[in-house]
Amino acid sequence: MSISSENLSKFFSLMEVAREQQQYGFFLAGLNNKNTSNLAEHHYLVTMMGWILCEYINSDESLINTDAVIRMCLIHDLGELFGGDVSAPLSQRYPDLKTHARAFETANLDMITSFLPPQIQLRLKMFHANAGLKDTDEAIVSKFVDLLEMHYFLEHRSIVSPQKDAFYAKYIHPLLQEIIDVRIREKLETFLGDVDRYINNKGFQAGHWVTEE
Repeated sequence: MSISSENLSKFFSLMEVAREQQQYGFFLAGLNNKNTSNLAEHHYLVTMMGWILCEYINSDESLINTDAVIRMCLIHDLGELFGGDVSAPLSQRYPDLKTHARAFETANLDMITSFLPPQIQLRLKMFHANAGLKDTDEAIVSKFVDLLEMHYFLEHRSIVSPQKDAFYAKYIHPLLQEIIDVRIREKLETFLGDVDRYINNKGFQAGHWVTEE
């Protein structure tokens, strides 16, 4: 497989745009454009959470493909690089908008990956598609940490919002019931119980975790 160094340099330049693409769905949760997150930050944090969560899942026995989860986390929102996403409340009110959003993301992905060799394009698009299908435990875990990172971000900003609470209860908790392997599901239920106990509706806590004895 031959990779053009010229095209690769251009591809990496495109990835830097992720620093500028705001996640403006947070505006409806009460954040302004100075305090919201961007795509690069979100991708990094989702990937880190996905990796460490897989280490937790596999701590006693190998249950999940960590490499697959990491790759899906890294690129799950890559199709939003130019133009962003349809915010969750809007797509919930008008479900047909998601169809148009997916077409837009596909066009974005086609353009972005055009700088890569066909074999890499195919693999990248496969992981991107698999992340959206949620037909494997790896895909469900990647989606779980995608949603959970957004919730953590709102807690980090100490946002109090009925929308935040509804999203957590309606979309994050029930997602665990889609996990196929009951052993993975049980581990994630234990973990989410601790999120409920220590994180949910507690606001910014990082300083507390550093200073507590």
